[in-house]
Amino acid sequence: MLRLSSKNAIDFGELFNNSPNPYVLLSPDFAIVGMNDAYLRVTMRKREDIIGRNMFDAFPGTPDERGLANVTQLRSSLDRVVETGEADHLPLIEYAIARPEGGFEERYWSATHTPVLKEGQVTFILQHTVDVTELHRLRQSATMSGRAAGASALVEGDILRRAEAVQHANEVLKEERQHLRRLFEQAPGFTAVLSGPSHVFEMANPAYLDLIGRRNVIGKTVGEALPEIPNQGFITLLDQVYATGQPYVGRRIPVQLGQRPGASPVERFLDFVYQPILSPEGRTVGILVQGNDITDQKRAEDELREYREQLERLVLARTRALEESESQRRQAQKMEAVGQLTGGVAHDFNNLLAIVIGNVELARRRVSDPRLERLLDNALMAGERGAKLTRQLLAFARKQSLSLEPTELSQTIEGMQDLLARTIGPSIVIRTQLPQDLWPVVTDRNQLEVAILNLAINARDAMPNGGTLTIGASNVPPDELPEDLTAGEYVRIAVRDTGSGIPEELRAKVFEPFFTTKDVGKGTGLGLSQIYGFVKQQGGSVTLNSTLGKGTEVSLFLPRAESAPVAEIAERPDGPRQNIQADILVVDDDDGVRMLVVESLTDAGYRVQEARNGSDGLGILRRRDDIDLVIVDFAMPVLDGLGFIEAARLERPDLPIVMMTGYADAERLTEDRLGDIPLVAKPFKLETLLTALRQRLASSAPATPRRAGAGRT
Repeated sequence: MLRLSSKNAIDFGELFNNSPNPYVLLSPDFAIVGMNDAYLRVTMRKREDIIGRNMFDAFPGTPDERGLANVTQLRSSLDRVVETGEADHLPLIEYAIARPEGGFEERYWSATHTPVLKEGQVTFILQHTVDVTELHRLRQSATMSGRAAGASALVEGDILRRAEAVQHANEVLKEERQHLRRLFEQAPGFTAVLSGPSHVFEMANPAYLDLIGRRNVIGKTVGEALPEIPNQGFITLLDQVYATGQPYVGRRIPVQLGQRPGASPVERFLDFVYQPILSPEGRTVGILVQGNDITDQKRAEDELREYREQLERLVLARTRALEESESQRRQAQKMEAVGQLTGGVAHDFNNLLAIVIGNVELARRRVSDPRLERLLDNALMAGERGAKLTRQLLAFARKQSLSLEPTELSQTIEGMQDLLARTIGPSIVIRTQLPQDLWPVVTDRNQLEVAILNLAINARDAMPNGGTLTIGASNVPPDELPEDLTAGEYVRIAVRDTGSGIPEELRAKVFEPFFTTKDVGKGTGLGLSQIYGFVKQQGGSVTLNSTLGKGTEVSLFLPRAESAPVAEIAERPDGPRQNIQADILVVDDDDGVRMLVVESLTDAGYRVQEARNGSDGLGILRRRDDIDLVIVDFAMPVLDGLGFIEAARLERPDLPIVMMTGYADAERLTEDRLGDIPLVAKPFKLETLLTALRQRLASSAPATPRRAGAGRT
């Protein structure tokens, strides 16, 4: 009997317990948590025997194959309720009940399994069963007898047939639904189903849950389940799709999503579709969300694009470097070609100047007219200016004779302070930057001083209104060497001014001979070219950096000396000249130079033999042993000066020799080949040649006895 409380409220617990229909309440893992009295009666059990036990432990079914199939059918129905959160029906199921005294009693049931939900999750399953055993037996009896069992039996049989048909249809639907659910859950893309205008989550597959950090969203609106979403515009898109019934397709859409509770959202990139779900009447009732997380793909594409852009930048930089290197190579080839041409021209010009200067000197000695003396003095001065010009050309061509030795840069530069100050004037401030750990260098000190002085003069001309001239030196790290230098240790000498600078289009030309930016008559254009040749000849390099309006810096890179500089020793003055009479052989292929030398030596009192080439000179040496000294030119066809010297030493190892040259080939004129042979550079003053000759005769060993009958001329 149903009782009312004192306040006339319905006691639902009493209602549940007194219901004539069997009910049992199960947990999601199918443990029995409650049942009513009707359920205990039909199952022939006591409450304390089954409470808390698993349904399939309390009611295991028959152990045969038929019983196992029935257990499987019941378990599948309960599983569907847990998985879907929806009620499931079994119109007819055979499920035997174990008797207390032993054995099983065959029973047929019609069962309904209803989920009890809390926040979208199944918390309990309410099983309502109807015992249809008698109806089923009646139907079987009617079928076996082959005749009607009365109107009631027919009706009941029809009910059972309909129940079986419904159950079969449900089984088919169940299989289709399970297949669709498997597809839904196994889909590689994320998928969710939203219902109603508030966009409540009905379903979400594992990929979607992984995307949002495994949050519990079923039964919640999008705004409630994903609080970071509304401010990003997605609710507006959902509202638009729901209102218009038109799908929305998003490509590479950035979205901020939380990956775990309390964590800051992270950026993801999604391709997705909002597809409206329509009712049979065509109304929008929900939205299917389907898409793919392309964050990793986009990041890979971004990295690939960045790598490609970096590669393009590297290729561009490398191309520019190659172009610059090619430009430098062409410039170096050009400078080398110009140097070779310049060296050849300077050599020939030196021969001409030697003739001019020598003959002017001879003529001056023979005249007593003051007016003619002045004219000859002017001619001699012009010849000496021409000689200076050829020396500058030879410096550029790297064919000058250098006296290379370890040099202390700090002492050299500091020793030039007075000279520099007098040269560039008081309007320019001179600063030096010379570290104490500066390495010594291998160089020709005199040529280096001339180079620094020329750079200082150029800096002065670039600062007509005054400025600052900075001369510094530093040891060069290996990664800061110019490309044209071989690996090794170098010292950098930098001369920097604060002048007007050099335009970019002119910077590649400044080291070329005769190129100058100065006004006509104010520069020969050989200063920088001479520096270039001087530095290159000793294995160094020259660089120039200039900015218009800010100044220019020229850097000389010189190789480090392996040994320390030798302390300078004051030279002893030469002793009195000795007027030594001797027989001299002059070997020179240039008729003008040879005639000048022969005339000069004869005029000085020497007995002279002459040869127009090296072969003729060797022939004279073989015929005569009274030759006391040989003056030989360096550059001659067929057999040059060095070849002549080597052949002559085979004949006369102790023969004194003096060499003349219009240029000194540094690669060939080495100490090993020249030894103590003095070198007289063309053009020369006659006194220079005579001094070298006298010193060589005085320092040589006594002449060997001459053969009897040897002639003299």
